[in-house]
This record gives sequence, structure tokens and C-alpha cells, in this order.
Amino acid sequence: MVRAACHCGAVRITLEPGPTWVLDCNCSICRRYGALWAYTHDRLADRDLDARLIQGEDALEVYIWGNRWIGFWRCRNCGCLTHHTALSEPSKIRGVNARTFVNFDPASVTIHRSDNAHTGWFWSRPDAPIWEGAQPAMAPPGPDDWR
Repeated sequence: MVRAACHCGAVRITLEPGPTWVLDCNCSICRRYGALWAYTHDRLADRDLDARLIQGEDALEVYIWGNRWIGFWRCRNCGCLTHHTALSEPSKIRGVNARTFVNFDPASVTIHRSDNAHTGWFWSRPDAPIWEGAQPAMAPPGPDDWR
């Protein structure tokens, strides 16, 4: 099982089993959100992943744009984008923002890129080593810390 949460921990989602791939979409909204999507229907393996909102329904707000068929949900306390739904089934999570995963090794999934902007340009690419100590250290997470 994979746990996901917004930064303040008000919104918590579980996803089971964990994904084998995530999608980097470069459309105008996904690029701005910086999201990597773990979809609840894995079309590559033809299986469904069970995504459940286990906490924070009252902390969510939705942003709807364009053709008005997808709602992007974020925590109204800390602003983190957690998931998206089809507005025809708003209670069914369609995609979970993998950048909200807790204690999940990104190397365990493949990043697939979807060129929805038709530019061929993406921000995610492994072209430089990881920087050490670029940000101040945070306190180690405790057992109930879903950050």
C-alpha cells in the first residue's frame, strides 16, 4: 500500500497496490502543477488500483477548467494538489499526485511522458546528479507524519 498526503497532513489517500509507472504530462495545467500522476486504472497492466480518500474530505477544494470534465483537488489549508477526478464521478479518484507519496522510492516506477502540449519539452529528466544539502534539513518524520 502507498500512502499519500498533502503537506499539512489534512488530506490523506491510500493507493493499493502501488503503481508501476507514473505519468509526466506537459499540458498547460499539469506542467504548472508539477504533478506526476499515478492513475487508478493501470492500462499497461490492465489492472485497477484501489485509491481511497481516508481523511480530509472537508479540507478539499476543487479547480475545474477547460472542457469541465476533470476536477483537480487540493487541500484548502496548505494548497497541495493531491488528486483529480472525472466530474461525472467526483467520488472516484482517477489519478493521485505521486509527488505526495510518503516513503515511496521513485526509482521503483517508470516515468512515462505524455506530450499533450505537442512541444516535446518536459521538466523531468535525469541529466544531473542529485544535489546534496540544497535545502535546510527537516526534523525526521514521526510515525504519524505523512509528509
